[in-house]
Amino acid sequence: MKIEEIIDRFYVVHGPCCAGCDWWSPANSLAGECRRGPPVSAEQRFQMLGITGHSMRRNVGAGHVMTKRDHHCGEFKDEFDWGTLPPHYLRRIGRAAASTGRGEGGEGA
Repeated sequence: MKIEEIIDRFYVVHGPCCAGCDWWSPANSLAGECRRGPPVSAEQRFQMLGITGHSMRRNVGAGHVMTKRDHHCGEFKDEFDWGTLPPHYLRRIGRAAASTGRGEGGEGA
């Protein structure tokens, strides 16, 4: 299963969170960058993941804040038109094909 599908499934089940946010760019299936705000220092990037004093600091410079996929803030945005995806993919991630509107957090949301 591809990372994108794992993230889409998580979003359908859990509703509004980083996994479904237009501002979020996944690094893997569990964490990614929030591109809503400006870049921050290398030390600040990983604080929301609970990582402090990490050795990656030497290899990773300034950039966008890293968040877990289940994080939710007041800047959540989902303007993706889910109706553009094939019905078989929508069924596979647990989202009804008829649920094609914008900004929906998942089935029944």
